[in-house]
Amino acid sequence: MATVGTMASAPEAGMIGRLAEAVERFLGAVAASRSASLALVAAVAFLAFLPGLVTLAPSDRDEPRFAQATKQMVETGDYFDIRFQTEPRYKKPVGIYWLQAAAVHLSGDGAAAPIWIYRLPSFLAAIGSACAVWWMALAFGRPRAALLAGLMMASCLVLGVEARLAKTDAALLLTSTVALGVLARAYVGRGAPLGRWLPFLFWTALGLGILIKGPIGPGLVALAALALSVERGDLRWLAPLRPALGAVWMLLLALPWFIAITATSGLTFFRESVGRDMLQKVSSGVESHGAPPGTYALLALVTFWPGSIALVPAIRSIFDRLRDPAIRFALLSGVPLFLIFEALPTKLPHYVLPVYPLIALAVATALDEGGGRVRGWLTGLASFGGATMAAALAVASVLLSFHFGEPLPIAGLAILVPAVAIGMVAGLVYRHSAVAGSTFAVAGALVTYLGVFGFVLPGLEALRLSERLVAAGRAVLTCPEPEFASAGFGEPSLVFIAGTKTVLGGGDDAADFLAGGGCRLAFVDRRELESFNSRIDDLGLDVVGHGTVFGYNLSKDRTQRMELYTLAGAPR
Repeated sequence: MATVGTMASAPEAGMIGRLAEAVERFLGAVAASRSASLALVAAVAFLAFLPGLVTLAPSDRDEPRFAQATKQMVETGDYFDIRFQTEPRYKKPVGIYWLQAAAVHLSGDGAAAPIWIYRLPSFLAAIGSACAVWWMALAFGRPRAALLAGLMMASCLVLGVEARLAKTDAALLLTSTVALGVLARAYVGRGAPLGRWLPFLFWTALGLGILIKGPIGPGLVALAALALSVERGDLRWLAPLRPALGAVWMLLLALPWFIAITATSGLTFFRESVGRDMLQKVSSGVESHGAPPGTYALLALVTFWPGSIALVPAIRSIFDRLRDPAIRFALLSGVPLFLIFEALPTKLPHYVLPVYPLIALAVATALDEGGGRVRGWLTGLASFGGATMAAALAVASVLLSFHFGEPLPIAGLAILVPAVAIGMVAGLVYRHSAVAGSTFAVAGALVTYLGVFGFVLPGLEALRLSERLVAAGRAVLTCPEPEFASAGFGEPSLVFIAGTKTVLGGGDDAADFLAGGGCRLAFVDRRELESFNSRIDDLGLDVVGHGTVFGYNLSKDRTQRMELYTLAGAPR
């Protein structure tokens, strides 16, 4: 019986078998060179995460909240306090805002920088995370397994989503994975010296992780170290990390800003970030994101795609090889984390992302060792997961176009068709070599992402409501610094695109805004027209309509019809 990673006989294999053999030879040659292996992982990550980076509209709500807070730092020159318009935004520490502000300054565009500039830290951190997974896996002495693990993360769907969002999760993944890579070397070394730079790298990564998302990153790594220590029966293997000196360095990196924000806000930051944000998510489902245990296990089939294609058949092989150091490290570090995430009532697909490098390590090690069964209906179903995903996304693209009343995304569909074909080839190749089949699945994922993120999603005009509103408003108001108000559509993306002074509220707020005079325009949703007109009458104002903009509010899952109004005779 053929096994995962094991080649079938030449007569049986035929053309598909020869193709699988060629892919295995290619991977072996690349894995033999560390520089070539790292370059391939980085190149695949770049190609997977690039489509849509520049062309996708700001994604409500978290992304424009982060970007707008950074924008206000650039506008005001205050890089310690975090605000969205006039309200404090104290859910996360300052690290990601500093990284975004650095990208903005390097762009030369200042506060007018487009959203993709704010996404650059996430984009680069996602590429770095894939490379860090390769480096972590390399600690166990299997170059091909390291290459496979890196490629799985480089093409991982949920990481690709985070790479295109100006928020914290890709940066947190990079810091935690780097720390896990050092921890893996300490685990393999069994107390042997690590040199100078590895302990420094470990504690630096943890310190930066605190600045990005508070105690989350260090907590995940500490839990992994605790689980590994229980397995070892002592803590002596951690001594080469120089815990006493390293902890001091970690705190020196993080404490200055926390002291500064405490001086600015008192204890407000800690009440908001720990008391209301973190603890509330632990105690109850927040913002309608509650879900039962087991949700992440099911979601992994999609969010870890295309690595999930090999996950199903690799599970048996993983449990057959529990004495393997790489698999032990992955399971002992990852399973407790995964179970904690499953137990938390608040669930979002990206929350479990820090565990995915460890899943990639375990699956890649199983594939590299040639374990697991190829036969069986479940494995056969999984092996064609690349074709299934691409076909499902093509159907979804057509349905979305009909739903929004927009033209079919012909270019995107034209790209998804070969993605389905590559997925079919991957399924056939998988029967001869799971290593080669998984590699084809990665190639199919690259084509799929190009079609979906590069063409389909950017082409859906209904999802670009904030951009279209501001464009329509600026076509009416040609003055240098127009001001806007919005009644019934209060998404953060509108503030980011229209300007920090944008007024969000109801119909009466929009009327009061226009009454202030000057170069002003109000966007009024049809649901707010009654209150808007009533207030206009009360104020005795004469307003002029300038057309209608239709769009879809994804955050509220509803269609919006926005009317544009200015005062009669107002400067334009």
